[in-house]
Amino acid sequence: MNLKPEGAEFEFETQAVRLFRNLEFEILSGKLPPGTRLVRRELTQRFHLSQATVSEALWRLETDGLAESAPMYGTRVTRVTPQRLTDESILREALECQVARIVSRKIKASDLPRLEALADRVDALLRKAGTYSRADMEVHQEFHLAVARLSESRLLIREVERLWRRHFMFFTWVSGKLWPSPAHWHRKLLDALMSGDPDKAERTTRDHVRYGAKHQQELLDKAAAIEVVDKRDRRPARKA
Repeated sequence: MNLKPEGAEFEFETQAVRLFRNLEFEILSGKLPPGTRLVRRELTQRFHLSQATVSEALWRLETDGLAESAPMYGTRVTRVTPQRLTDESILREALECQVARIVSRKIKASDLPRLEALADRVDALLRKAGTYSRADMEVHQEFHLAVARLSESRLLIREVERLWRRHFMFFTWVSGKLWPSPAHWHRKLLDALMSGDPDKAERTTRDHVRYGAKHQQELLDKAAAIEVVDKRDRRPARKA
């Protein structure tokens, strides 16, 4: 999964950067679930690295929002909670609405073929029944990142990329099931971007983000309810 902006300079990969990439992959692939403790001593032994190197890698994970620190607990993979999803949705709306305003003024006819192909692929995936695979999510992600890159704002692109890395992690543990999606959902978003009207592009993007956030929250609430019932069913019966 390549999340580096097209044409961006590659960062010199120190041992800390390589460890960060390794742990990032394990988090995004689901090998390290949300809430998993990232113990410095264990990581130094596993990867044969110094504590300073491990600490830098964990700091990078925290900077990208993939890990968090808690008093008396240490560092752990970021947990998926209702409040966290709400916060991420607010941030996504702010970032992608700004992207939409910029791109609506910059997008060119030559940008259309690739974006149309991606939009059609995403819409086709969202219409199918059943679950939503990681490969499907990568196509969905690439459409939104391709739009962000048209803004030509390196800082904005970087934050959208970080946002979608976290979105990918949340998908792994929350959004594996599809929700009903309006027909041509991403084509309509692309049409709004092509309109040349920043207000229309922003309005359509806001509706797009809020629709997905609403259904993602419903999936999390349902998963939490199932977990509560499951724990109750597995509780040992009291002796008479």
